[in-house]
Amino acid sequence: MIDTKEREALGESLGDNNAMILRNHGLLTTGATIPEAFNAMHRLELSCKTQIAAMSCNTQLVPVSQKVIDETYMNFQPHVRRPFGVLDWPALLRKLDRIDPSFRD
Repeated sequence: MIDTKEREALGESLGDNNAMILRNHGLLTTGATIPEAFNAMHRLELSCKTQIAAMSCNTQLVPVSQKVIDETYMNFQPHVRRPFGVLDWPALLRKLDRIDPSFRD
């Protein structure tokens, strides 16, 4: 049986965002479609791996300027470009079909 008691609290914590890092539980992403949610998860996981790799260098990190952070953030807003996953999701499904089509069963 799935325990759904935390569902409302997670939704409130997530708010209007499409991703959340859950302490001791991993990552949570949402999207208007499965491809969008998958893409958000993929980007978040890559970001986490990159941060861990950078922090593992045992050296002082150079902070990114707030201007670059703000501009990058705006570049990835839904109204700026096509929804994520529109082109890559069908390609990923074709690749999976070639590797092992039994996932569709």
